[in-house]
Parts: sequence; C-alpha cells; structure tokens
Amino acid sequence: MKIDAAKFGIAFGIIYALVFFVIGILAAVFGWGTEIMGLMGELYIGFGPTPLGAVVGAVWGFVIGFAFFGCAAWIYNRLVGRTEAD
Repeated sequence: MKIDAAKFGIAFGIIYALVFFVIGILAAVFGWGTEIMGLMGELYIGFGPTPLGAVVGAVWGFVIGFAFFGCAAWIYNRLVGRTEAD
C-alpha cells in the first residue's frame, strides 16, 4: 500500500501548525513554556511568545511538518515499490 505523499505532508503540516500555534498562544497568555520558546525562537525566526509569534510559528510548523512527513511518505513509497517488485 502506498501513501499519497502530498496529502500525508499536508495532514501533518496542519497538525504541526496547530501545535506550534497553541504553544505560542499558551506562552503569550499564561507565560507557560517561555524557556522552550526561547530555544525554539533560535531555530524558527519570528516564533515567539506573542500572538504574532504564534502565527509565525504556525507557518513554520506547517512547512516543517509538510516537508518532513511528505519526504518520509515519498521514501516509504520507494521502499514499498522495491519490495513489491522483488
């Protein structure tokens, strides 16, 4: 069984976007996780404990989730195709 890499990437991109957004909002509203936000802000430019930072983090989350999981599905499809042909 093969996986549609684009749809798989979009699905996990949405999940990552929601996670990054919720982390940013919780840090902005309640001050929770501000230390990890500092670390994540070093990797993801613009991501921070503010509402705008949460939106920027959601964009980063979607891009990262789509890229990583889309590539993983593509690699999986290549491996499945090889075993079925053997």
